Amino acid sequence: MKKIIVFDFNRTLYDPDNDCLITDVKFVLRVLIRRGFLLYLISCTGKPRKKLIKNIGISKYFSRIIVTKEKNKKNFERLAATMAVDRSSSFVVGDRVRKEISIGNSIGVQTVWLKFGKFANEKPRKKIERPTFTVSTLREILSIVF
Repeated sequence: MKKIIVFDFNRTLYDPDNDCLITDVKFVLRVLIRRGFLLYLISCTGKPRKKLIKNIGISKYFSRIIVTKEKNKKNFERLAATMAVDRSSSFVVGDRVRKEISIGNSIGVQTVWLKFGKFANEKPRKKIERPTFTVSTLREILSIVF
């Protein structure tokens, strides 16, 4: 069975306010691939986002990149359903408890909330929004996923 990690893009891997990657992104992605994870990226908006992802040099790390008008359970479920995924050893990583974390929990994978930046004070309102893990830097993920 495959282990996957689905990443959110904005404010998880990329800082749109400063137009740069979050600290240690490429290092973390390389380590996760070496540990046997298939990496996926889900982001909102259209073609300019795909071009940005390619131009900042991270598209090569992902098995699949989905750019959609709206992140929803269906998009995440589609990734997990494409192969035999070990959901107990797979993760969704994002900066929004009411978006990525909620969706990750609803599809039965572990969730990692990057509690950093604009949505760091967004508190879970429901049980489904509670992350499995909370980190304040992307690099901390490496101590969680094996």
